[in-house]
Amino acid sequence: MAGSRHNQHLPTRPPMLSHQSSSVPSTPHQHARDTFISRSRSPSPHASLGGSHSPRSTKSESYMAALPRGRPTCKYETAAAFGRRRILYDIGDAPLEKAKEEPKASLNPDEEDKLSGDMRELYDRLLPTAESEQRRLKLVDKLERILKKEWPGNEFTVHVFGSSGNLLCTSESDVDICVQTPFKKLETMHQLAEVMANNGMEKVICIASAKVPIVKIWDPELKLNCDINVNNTLALENTRMIKTYVQIDDRVRQLAMIIKHWAKQRVLNDAGLGGTLSSYTWICMILNFLQTRDPPILPALHQREHERYVANDGSEAGFNDNLDELRGFGKDNKETPAQLLFQFFRRYGHEIDYEKSVISVRHGKLLLRSEKSWDSAKEALSRLCVEEPFNTTRNLGNTADATAFRGIHLEIRQAFDHLADAAPLDKLCEPFEFPPEEKNLFKRPTPGARPIMPQMPPNMRRNAPAPDSEVPRATEDRQAARHLRICDLNMVTHSNIQSLTMRSNNCGKGF
Repeated sequence: MAGSRHNQHLPTRPPMLSHQSSSVPSTPHQHARDTFISRSRSPSPHASLGGSHSPRSTKSESYMAALPRGRPTCKYETAAAFGRRRILYDIGDAPLEKAKEEPKASLNPDEEDKLSGDMRELYDRLLPTAESEQRRLKLVDKLERILKKEWPGNEFTVHVFGSSGNLLCTSESDVDICVQTPFKKLETMHQLAEVMANNGMEKVICIASAKVPIVKIWDPELKLNCDINVNNTLALENTRMIKTYVQIDDRVRQLAMIIKHWAKQRVLNDAGLGGTLSSYTWICMILNFLQTRDPPILPALHQREHERYVANDGSEAGFNDNLDELRGFGKDNKETPAQLLFQFFRRYGHEIDYEKSVISVRHGKLLLRSEKSWDSAKEALSRLCVEEPFNTTRNLGNTADATAFRGIHLEIRQAFDHLADAAPLDKLCEPFEFPPEEKNLFKRPTPGARPIMPQMPPNMRRNAPAPDSEVPRATEDRQAARHLRICDLNMVTHSNIQSLTMRSNNCGKGF
């Protein structure tokens, strides 16, 4: 069981985040924007959250720098300074109103057959190849060799987690790595980034201020992107939980991979820099949807009998993973993957009351916000509440602010409309294209010909020597001017004396 796998006591992560890998199962901490002073004259559309940052424009908001705490402490941190917001503020932040007409309830047989064929074709394209699986295994071995070479005498175990470990990866998926080690200095990530760069890795980015600090690398030899964390062992339990759910019913993998592909194509899976949702959050929404079908397709693993296991952050991480017992749980539900895809977008587009509900995989149902006290304090500001299955005090949905969730909700409804209109699956998964960058309206004037100044006569230039014939005349002129100034001064002095004498005489006469 899990308790025997991870028996070392490891410290918890520091509570800070500015950037987040989209595949790391963790919730970014939302910093108040009081360290970034804006000179915008327009009020912030997000002022209700207490921040002081106002966007300069709806377009420039999408290029704002993330707000790390403190200055970078290694050169590899600066590469992750800027991201692009997916949902722009100009769409507003009000919740979507209920549809005026009742949404379509189900697909007809022809529509279902067509969608089933499209899903099968896309699913086959998404499945990882044997060659890509081999490259992932080689990367794990390579990283372990590098670590042991650089820090001999220390123990390192390299684990895959995320999509690479839960059966939901594609050939193009990033590889998520957890390095488990008692060598605590590695947890700062700066030394790890330096070592990766020195051993031939490219595009090295150190995100040390994250809630789960990571180093991002590109291996040019194996052609793989990789996100590495150190001692985040709870991520291994998250991965094991998802893998167990995927293996219970064959429909889970196909549905989850297609919805993940849709979210990636529409750029809705970037919790850190894009301000949307992590892949882990989307997976939890998929699992809860399958838990709440009638009859259910998936059980609530945490509610079934299991061995108790406490993770290094103090959370209860145990769950039932007995596949011999769990396989076939959803056999009474006869819905096809096509029907499930349609109903997934109907449920999250039109059925759930987000103002009252909490999506809970741990309990296998929707909870009320009031049950978790998430109807007050900071969680009341979150439009989407998704309970983290292990650390139930964390809301995975708080990475999306009110405006971002409005945009996500619109995207879900748009996907439902495409399916309801029997549009091809490729239409549903059309790649989102960011609008062009805001252009600078100021244009520097075209330089013209330089003006030609007229030449002054030599005798008028400053400090030019006077001709010899004019020297006596100039001397006479200066002497005459000095004589006139002296005469004027004498006249003024004489006049003032007369005036004072008259005033004195008048005072004596009684004035």
